[in-house]
Amino acid sequence: MRFLHLLPARRLLALTLLALAPLASASAQTGRVALQSHKSFDQTVNALKAGVSHGGMMIMATVDQGNMLSMTGLPLKATLFLVGNPTVGKMLFQQSHAVGLYVPLRIFVYQARNGKTYVSFDTPSTLLGQFHNDAITKTSRMLDQKLQMLAQMAAQ
Repeated sequence: MRFLHLLPARRLLALTLLALAPLASASAQTGRVALQSHKSFDQTVNALKAGVSHGGMMIMATVDQGNMLSMTGLPLKATLFLVGNPTVGKMLFQQSHAVGLYVPLRIFVYQARNGKTYVSFDTPSTLLGQFHNDAITKTSRMLDQKLQMLAQMAAQ
């Protein structure tokens, strides 16, 4: 309990982050984050849709992968969202047009075989770090935080 000396708001944030830590798993090699949702698949999708604008982003496209795969006989609840902010995208594209391979960002909501719903994404800093550009790196770290907050909002 080393953080008890912090101001009340900071203490609340620290407690919240500690409580959420078990929900997130990240692969150090890939930067992939998966948060287990406390909600159903549909509730998680709706929360993601509602929360995306709170982070100053918008949904640019939706891919219902579950619907496509159900045509092959694989029943699956899975939706991929492409999210971004045109102003932030402009800043990245001004540095390198090749960022278009990774921007807009991808957030994937799916129901696993165990019946639990997950919100998953690759950290932008991992994807965009390969450009070795300080401006891109700074922006991608800010985007890491935005995606983490969005995923947590959707999963809680």
